[in-house]
Order: sequence, then structure tokens, then C-alpha cells
Amino acid sequence: MSEDRLAKLQERDRAMREARDEILRRVGVWLRGRGFAQAGVGHFTRPAGVHVCRIGFQKLSSGRSVRVMCYISGADTGGDSMVGPWSDSYEGRDSPNGRRYQFGWSTLEPDMARSTAEYCKYIEEVVLEWFDGRLGNGN
Repeated sequence: MSEDRLAKLQERDRAMREARDEILRRVGVWLRGRGFAQAGVGHFTRPAGVHVCRIGFQKLSSGRSVRVMCYISGADTGGDSMVGPWSDSYEGRDSPNGRRYQFGWSTLEPDMARSTAEYCKYIEEVVLEWFDGRLGNGN
């Protein structure tokens, strides 16, 4: 591979990582507007009585995809957890809720905005509903 081609690929990967980080920043703002606090890089929490609802973003090694994970733990111990759905299974044709979420993005603003909206919609329709189903509606 020529040095010029390699440099272009490296620049493209850098731009995609920057776009990913901007999307996650926007989703973080959205989560904070729904009562979540940032508890670390890519980790958000919201108290729910004696429990804590947790949402985490796992940046996969390619830099071109992100997994959303969620779980509920005890507020005092952080011990026993209930693991919730992961976003991976909601991207394909056989999505558990019948809706296929399109999380992919490019470096173009319309794609970043669409991806942000898809992550927020997934969290609203799947993750927050899962929390409510496990803990009740007052969360």
C-alpha cells in the first residue's frame, strides 16, 4: 500500500472517530436532560430508589461502531445486577422489538444528526422501557 493511500485511510479513520465522539457527546446531552449523570467516559447513571440504572457506550475497536449496554445494580452495593438489552441485536432484520435501528454514520452533519437521533430513539424505546419494566414507571 502506498504511503499516500495509507495516509488517506488514517485521516479517514481519525475523522470517523471524531464524528463518533461528537455523536456520543450529543447523546450524552440528551441523557442528562432525562435525569442521567455522567459517571465516567461513556457511562451514565440515574438513581431509582434502592437501584441505579446504568447506560454504557462501548466503542468497538474499529472506531466505526458503538454498542449501547444497560444494566441495573443496587445503589449501595453496586453488586447484583440485572443485565439489559444490548444494541447489537436491534440493528438487524430480526430485531426483538421489530424495529431496525440504523446507528451507522459518516462525517457529514446530516448522518451524524440521524445517528444521534437513532441512538436516542433506541434508548427511549428499548433501554428506558426496559428500566421501567424492571423497576416500575416512577423512574
